[in-house]
Amino acid sequence: MGEHDVEHAAQILVGAFAQVYRQRGHTPPFPNVESAAWLCRSYLDLDRDGCLVAETGGVLVGVGFLHLRGPTASIGPVAARPGGPRGVGRALMNQLTGLARGCGSVRLFQDGFNPDSFGLYTSLGFSVRDVAPYLLAVELQPAAEARPDIRPGRADDLDAVVELDRRLIGADRTRDIEFLFVTGTVLVLERRRTMEGFLFLRALPARAVLGPAVATSEEGLAALIDAASLSLPGRSAVMRASAASPLVLQRAFARGFRVDHLGNLMVTGTRPTPPAQLYALFPESL
Repeated sequence: MGEHDVEHAAQILVGAFAQVYRQRGHTPPFPNVESAAWLCRSYLDLDRDGCLVAETGGVLVGVGFLHLRGPTASIGPVAARPGGPRGVGRALMNQLTGLARGCGSVRLFQDGFNPDSFGLYTSLGFSVRDVAPYLLAVELQPAAEARPDIRPGRADDLDAVVELDRRLIGADRTRDIEFLFVTGTVLVLERRRTMEGFLFLRALPARAVLGPAVATSEEGLAALIDAASLSLPGRSAVMRASAASPLVLQRAFARGFRVDHLGNLMVTGTRPTPPAQLYALFPESL
């Protein structure tokens, strides 16, 4: 992908996901072309060598992204132009997994309502490691109050956030965290001068995005979600949680989130399971 491909790639992302999601009664992840173009440009800044497009006869027919992070990689989003030739998705996946060869763990999200993508990813060796609900709040319901051990992050928290993230997640997301420190807001949970969790917020024009977030306990992550609701009262928001953390889901429901659809975290190789997390929607699957 080059800069000149961004607008066409964004249109493919919007069109492909809108078609699949709306056919099954779900909210498309890209509210408009501008949001998809922002994603493409951001990935070009972070992962230029992993940004791919597919062409047929000089016309863009597909787009996909790979995010290499030390021994770990994630893939996504991947989309083929509606009405385009067959096999575009598989061709992109073959190229993306080839670029990730040598990584001990490759991860992606698969929408549970899409049997075609499940069959494709399974045939490429991916297996389900977690059920990851995509949660949507039309209007965030703020908590009564924030806990005193949660505060806005500062620039000098960066190293502690990176260290906690690397220890619990098993991937090197340093450059992503640096990017999120600049483009969003982070809330940190700190007890006795020890960082025990963080949650990133990005207030985009259409909706706010919660995550990635990591904590050493479900209780800590639930408290961070409460604090986030106080920062964004009444805003529409999305996040991707884990079905392995029922307390976190219950707290999200109390703050106005509902399950839009279920997704699967599919993995080849190994994956450590942190105590509690919100998966990253940017970069996807990490």
